[in-house]
Amino acid sequence: MTDPVVIQPLSDLWLIGILVSLIISIMIVQVGIRIPPDKRRVLMMTLGTFILVLEVLQQFYYSHLGIWTIEKSIPIHLCGISVIIAGIMMIKPDQNGFEFLALIGSPGAMHALLTPQLNHGYDIFLVYKYYIGHSAIILIPLFLAIVQGYRIRRSSWLRVLLMCQFLILFIGTANYLLNSNYMYLSERPLVDNPMIIGEWPWYIIGFEILGLVHILIFYFGYRRMRPLPF
Repeated sequence: MTDPVVIQPLSDLWLIGILVSLIISIMIVQVGIRIPPDKRRVLMMTLGTFILVLEVLQQFYYSHLGIWTIEKSIPIHLCGISVIIAGIMMIKPDQNGFEFLALIGSPGAMHALLTPQLNHGYDIFLVYKYYIGHSAIILIPLFLAIVQGYRIRRSSWLRVLLMCQFLILFIGTANYLLNSNYMYLSERPLVDNPMIIGEWPWYIIGFEILGLVHILIFYFGYRRMRPLPF
């Protein structure tokens, strides 16, 4: 079994990954703003299909390398679930999916980009996939808000918080049955992240509290967005 690899913050790979992800994301939003609705729809469908196909290819790539395991490879981490939702939102946008990505997917992906951990070890394709997938989770709700005019509803923070509790129960049960560590509910991740306080199970309480704080921060941030003047 391949050991996890942590990409050190402020390393060359860390800086390049974040910088390239930021530039490409800004370019996609700018293109989306400037093209007519019919071409924008093609752009969205293309992006959504690309994200989902890449997710499927990753599973085959794990198998090709001989490192696919049910304990580590199913995309049921928070970011794994979020990237699938992100792909679907580009093909068939939905208010609930948009709010999930905006309020909990985005902060989760932001922390994943700031403190990257490659659970299947270092491989150039997996590095590209890591940055593409996590950037997409942040990009897609911003695209829907800025380009498509989606807005956060007043009680959305509570709905997303309740969705998270359901996910914790579901994935916690899966971890128990599979002897896995999805969403890091069974064992703390290796990265040095200020959100991870204490050992198991206490850091999960920190996840819950700081998760709510992040949901509210992103909630108020998205609520302050205003329609573009064109």
